[in-house]
Amino acid sequence: MFKTRLEVPSSEVFLRLRKEAGMGPRSIEGAEKGLGRELFSILLEHVSTGEIVGMGRIVGDGGTVFHVCDMAVLPDYQRMGGGSLIMSEIMSFIEREAPPDSYVNLMADVDGFYEKWGFEKTSPRSKGMALKVK
Repeated sequence: MFKTRLEVPSSEVFLRLRKEAGMGPRSIEGAEKGLGRELFSILLEHVSTGEIVGMGRIVGDGGTVFHVCDMAVLPDYQRMGGGSLIMSEIMSFIEREAPPDSYVNLMADVDGFYEKWGFEKTSPRSKGMALKVK
């Protein structure tokens, strides 16, 4: 049903996937500036239609910090294994590329999904914080 492509999404696809998956908006300027600068990017393609229905990225310095971000699967395709395909590819990259003692983090908005790959909540040891530029 799905296949993965190790590609960077176009700005339009990136913004569409985020919006349709219910994620916060990003500007076209930000997408155009940031896309292509990630350490790793993967797209999820629906085989029978060729439509891009999901994505995931890793940003960071490539040595000490790896941040999993922009994990998105369109609602009509969730709970069908696509998110797991994306995350398995992301973790394969981390296993190949991340030196010992690297810090790999993410902001989880789905309970019980990322734990399959060894992720743990960091609170109360640390707290996630955010700043949205207006």
